[in-house]
Amino acid sequence: MTRHAVFISHSSEQAALATSVCERLESRGNSCWIAPRDVVPGQPYAAECVRGIEESDAFLLLASPAAIASSQVLSEVEQAHKRRKSIYTVLIGKPRISRELDYYISRLHWIESGSGSAQDLADRLTAVLAGSRSWQEVASPPSLRRMVLYRRDAFVGSAAATALVLLVAATGVGFWAKSRLGSLDSDYRRLGYISLTGQHAAAGDAPDTIHVQAQVWLTAAGVRFGDVTFTTAAIKRDGSVDRVEHSSLLNPDQAGGVQIVDFPIPATANRVTACLAVTNAGLGERSRVTQTFSIPSVNQVAYAVDLPAVSQPQVTPDDSSVCGAKQ
Repeated sequence: MTRHAVFISHSSEQAALATSVCERLESRGNSCWIAPRDVVPGQPYAAECVRGIEESDAFLLLASPAAIASSQVLSEVEQAHKRRKSIYTVLIGKPRISRELDYYISRLHWIESGSGSAQDLADRLTAVLAGSRSWQEVASPPSLRRMVLYRRDAFVGSAAATALVLLVAATGVGFWAKSRLGSLDSDYRRLGYISLTGQHAAAGDAPDTIHVQAQVWLTAAGVRFGDVTFTTAAIKRDGSVDRVEHSSLLNPDQAGGVQIVDFPIPATANRVTACLAVTNAGLGERSRVTQTFSIPSVNQVAYAVDLPAVSQPQVTPDDSSVCGAKQ
């Protein structure tokens, strides 16, 4: 197995910067894994990214606004976190950190790179990878300013939230811990969730279909895939719905982690709702995580693309109702 010093995670919009950083790092003797260069042709893209993360000693996230919004990038961060890789985050511009990503990087040091200089980033990272400097020395630590600047969405909407900001600023009380009290039991990240990619007319599919690959994440403690129910509802443009349960495609003996499920949906679908029913350890009952994804036009899914989420995953009691019934 080939070892790499660092896996470079980035959006396609930052491909030029990522490639430049990669070239500078490798010119200094630091082997990098970067897509699409290191993806083996003909192999599933997601599986190749997981392989790249496994073969790398560290994980570099170029967190541009486009990367923050990408479910593929979030999946890569989750894989790096799961495998206990050192995560080095570089903010490109002033993106608004999503709650999902905030879960993994809020307590880490990061570099705020307004200019996005590949030379500067490579110099800092080379020193860290060589062990001559620590990441804590070259990056900024967690701070109140960071939470206010990059997590503005957490404070908008009520006078109570504004008062909380003022209280934290005045007293230094840890907002991060307080913001999650009372909400953890209904947090989908403690249960499971889905990310989807789609490709029109993939090899082996029936005509007029879109090949969908689902990454099924199970994060509930002590729960096996045999105890979850995974169903999708493809909503077609004429209003009709194709519902399929995919639970039989999961390895029932695996406890937690991620599994990949492949299935076709009609090319006339414009949305897909995914329902994952799983035991909620915090509430002692079975809960359902519901997510809805939009389907791009046919010419946009000629190659595998992330299906964009319409909204945040919603957690409700699992009442055995039909998946996607409320559309």
